[in-house]
Amino acid sequence: MLNGFPRILIIRFSAIGDVVRTLPALHALRDAFPHAQIDWAIEKKSQDIILDHPALDAIHVFERPEGFKKGVRAFLQFCKTLRANRYDVVLDFHGIFKSGFASRATRARERYAFAPPRGRELSYLLANHRVRLPSAMLNRVEENLLLCEAAGAPPGATDFFIALPEETEEAIDAYVQNEFQSAKRIIAIHAPVDRPEKQWPLARYAELADMLLSDGRFEVLLTWGPGQKTCVQEISKKSHRNPHIAPETPGLKDYACLIRHCALFVGGDTGPMHIASAMDVPVVAIFGGTSPEKHQPYSKPCRVLYAGPPNLRHNLEPAEAEGYLAAISSEQVYDACIDLLKHKS
Repeated sequence: MLNGFPRILIIRFSAIGDVVRTLPALHALRDAFPHAQIDWAIEKKSQDIILDHPALDAIHVFERPEGFKKGVRAFLQFCKTLRANRYDVVLDFHGIFKSGFASRATRARERYAFAPPRGRELSYLLANHRVRLPSAMLNRVEENLLLCEAAGAPPGATDFFIALPEETEEAIDAYVQNEFQSAKRIIAIHAPVDRPEKQWPLARYAELADMLLSDGRFEVLLTWGPGQKTCVQEISKKSHRNPHIAPETPGLKDYACLIRHCALFVGGDTGPMHIASAMDVPVVAIFGGTSPEKHQPYSKPCRVLYAGPPNLRHNLEPAEAEGYLAAISSEQVYDACIDLLKHKS
């Protein structure tokens, strides 16, 4: 306890979309424990999402070095740092052995984790409060809020707030004003994905861009992240028109600022999809090898296109997912875009 108030640690190391979907849980904890110390343990690649968040007191960033032995040593040292903070309550939202080990290493009296199957790699054995979910098909946001509720923080309004620096907003505002016609609405297309079972064909994205640009009411912005520029360049080459290729965004907050200027976001099951939803941008989500029930944006408005098996509990193999993704036509996605924009207007 710190001055009679609990010290609480959130553990969600990565990935970007999962960190975004833990933000409502952070707000639920802050609402329930307004005077508590609430910290977050996270990996460097995802930290930008929670930097300067007003509901957090501190962030513990794990920067993984190259090499297995160096990585293990660095992680053990990181766990010692967590232990030194003498947390009273730890919530493991990640649900893998690594996060469970970090939770146990804190020696906190109350350690909450997901029971299997949501809790994986025996992580739940390192907690003393195991939360069994009522269904395996809940959205990740709902799962996280149930973990909070078990720790005494009932869910309230779902808040995905991301703190955006004023200087970043000004730089992105200037780019948008210089690059786009003010009378046209910007549609962001984010084609790159982190796993092949999520990849809608790039040729379909090019067809979609052409259809939107032929409409005359829209500008198309192809967005990308680190190591992904060749993907959008390929789409641009396949396109018969002239979609914009987004500039490099140095951090996730830059990306969030850019997406906030868009009337619509189109893409697969990725972190950028969840950032767009957090920015209250309508989303057309294309799913293939992952479960839309679990991973679709929690905020509305949203349209999901999915041709796979119902109640998908585990990710499909890339070869199987490819067939389902190929069944989704560019015309279907275009129609979903227009329908969503009509209802948003």
